[in-house]
Amino acid sequence: MKSTLFFFIFCFVTFVNLSQTLINNGGFITAQPGSFIYVNGSVANNNTGTLAVNGNGTPTSSELYVTQDVINNSTINADGYIRLLGNWVDNAIFNSTLGTVFFEGPNQFLGGTSITQFFNVTLDGSGIKTQQVDKIAKGTLDLQSLHLNTDLYGFFVTNPALNAVLRTTGFVSSANGGFLARTTQNTGMYLFPTGSNANTSANIPGSGTFRYRPVELNPNDANLNNYSVRLANLDASQESYNRNNAEPIICDANPLFYHQINRISGTSSADIGVCYIPASDGQWNDLARWNITTNGIWQDIPLVNLTNIPGFTKSVATSWNNFGDIPYILTNLSPPVPIINTLNQNGCAPLNASLQTNVINGVTYTWSTNGNNLGTGSNLNQLFINPGCYDITLTASIGNCSVSTTELSLICVDNSPNASFTSSTNQYFGGTENIIFTNNSSGADYYLWELGDGTSSSLSNPSVLYSGINENILVTLYAYSDNGCVDSAYTVIGYQEETIFYVPNTFTPDQDEFNQTWGPVFTQGFDEYNFDVYVFDRWGELIWESHDAKGRWDGTYGSKGADCQNGIYTWKIEYKPKETDKKVIVTGFINLMR
Repeated sequence: MKSTLFFFIFCFVTFVNLSQTLINNGGFITAQPGSFIYVNGSVANNNTGTLAVNGNGTPTSSELYVTQDVINNSTINADGYIRLLGNWVDNAIFNSTLGTVFFEGPNQFLGGTSITQFFNVTLDGSGIKTQQVDKIAKGTLDLQSLHLNTDLYGFFVTNPALNAVLRTTGFVSSANGGFLARTTQNTGMYLFPTGSNANTSANIPGSGTFRYRPVELNPNDANLNNYSVRLANLDASQESYNRNNAEPIICDANPLFYHQINRISGTSSADIGVCYIPASDGQWNDLARWNITTNGIWQDIPLVNLTNIPGFTKSVATSWNNFGDIPYILTNLSPPVPIINTLNQNGCAPLNASLQTNVINGVTYTWSTNGNNLGTGSNLNQLFINPGCYDITLTASIGNCSVSTTELSLICVDNSPNASFTSSTNQYFGGTENIIFTNNSSGADYYLWELGDGTSSSLSNPSVLYSGINENILVTLYAYSDNGCVDSAYTVIGYQEETIFYVPNTFTPDQDEFNQTWGPVFTQGFDEYNFDVYVFDRWGELIWESHDAKGRWDGTYGSKGADCQNGIYTWKIEYKPKETDKKVIVTGFINLMR
C-alpha cells in the first residue's frame, strides 16, 4: 500500500508504523522529538514536500526508521536520527546541523544527484557502503568496523576536529579518482583510514588482497586547509606512474601499493606519515613523489624519518609543502658506498681479524671473501684458518638495494707450525727419574721447552732427570717458524705418591696393656675420605667394619659387644690412592688370641 501525504505532523508520538512506501507529494511532514516513525518500505519525498525529522542530535530526538530506500526529490531537514536499511538517493536538498544518518543495512549505496551534506554519518549493519556521488559529513564519519567505498567520488569530512573520523577496524577505499578528504584547522594528527581489498584501479570490492594502510597527516599550523588521500592497492606502474622511472638515488619502490595525497585548498605545510607493515610489505626507508614537471619520474622527498606506531612503521615526510603532484610511494635509497675501516692485517694461522665499517641507520652489512660469505654486521670478528691472502668485500644493503666495495689482499695468513710431542711416561712417583721427550712437531724451525722444574731447553728431543718433586709436572713445547708464527703443546706428568701401609696379623684383646686392638696403619699415598675396612669370620659373616683409617677393632661383635672367639679372621681394605680415581682392594688374615 502506498501512502500519499500532503500535511502531517507527528507530535510526541511514540510509534507510527507505515507500511510499504511513504510518499510525500508536496506536504509538510514533521516528526517531533520523542517520536518514532517506522516505514516498512521506502520513503519518497517529492515535488515541494518537506520531511522534517526534528531533534537535537541525541537519543531523545525523533527517529525515522526505513527498511528500504530514502529517495529525496525535495527537502529533508534532519536534526534527529534516520536509520536506513536500503539506499540513500538524494536528488535535492538535505539540511542537518545535529542529526545522524545510520546506514544499517547490508550493501548500501549513497547516491542521487546531490552532494548530500550530512551532519553525522555512522556505518552500521553489514556489507559495503558505496558512493555514487560526492558526499559530505559536517560532523563525524564513524566507520566502525565497515567498509566505505567512495568509488570515483570524494567523501568530504569538513569538521576540523581531530576526531571527526572514527573507526574500530573500518576503512575507506577509492577507485582511481576517488578519495577521502578532511578539513584541518589544528596542529595534531589527522587520520585518513585508507584501505582496499581490490588490486585494480576500478577498486572492485573483494577482488584482491586486503590491505589497511592509513595515512597520518599533521599540519604544521592551525590555518584552514583541506587534504585528501586515496590508497591505490596496486603497482603504481598500472596507473601510469612507472616505478622504474626514478632519480638515480632511488633504487627500489614499493610494488604493492602507493598513495595519492593532495592539498585541495590552503597553504599549510604538513608532516605526512605513510603507514606500512614491514613483515608483509617489505622494509622501506624513504618516500618519493611523482613529478610530472620533470619528465614523469619519481623524485626523492628529503627529510624523511621512520617511526614505529602500534601495528605499523610510519615513513614521515617532515614539513612537506609541495603538493603539485598527488602520487606518493615508499622507496629505498641506494646506500652510500661502504668504507672498510680495517687496515691490512698479516699474521699466523689461525688469524682472528676484526672487520669494521661506519654504521648508517637502516643499512645492513654483509662481508665476503673470494665469493664466500663471512657474516653480517658493521663489526665482524672472523677467524682465518687456512694460509693465504684474502680479498675482503663489504656489501651495504637497504631492502633490495645494495652497493659493494672490495679491498684486495686485506688479510694475509702465514703457515703456522704444529706443535706435538710425547713423553716416555705420564706418571712420576717421586725420587729420581729420567723422562725422555720425543718431538713430533711439523712446520717448525726451532723450539723452546719449559720442563716444569724451573728449567728450559731448546733441544729438539730433550731428556730430563727429575728429582725430589712432589707435585704434577707441566711440560710445554713451543714450536716457532722463521716468520714468527708459533704453536704450543703441553702435557702433565702426574705425580702419584706411593701408598705406604702396614696391617698387623695378630692381636690379643685380653685386657692387659698391650696389643688390645687391631687395625691397618696407613702413612701416605691414600685418600683418608675414601677408605673402608671390613672383618669377616670363617663363615664369611661381617662382624666389624670401619670407614676411618684410624678405626680399631677391639675383638668384639654385635651391638652388645660380645667377645669374638680365638681364631683366624679375614680382613678386606678398600682405599683410593691420592692421584687416581680407581680404588685398590687388599685382603689378608688376622689371628685373634686372648
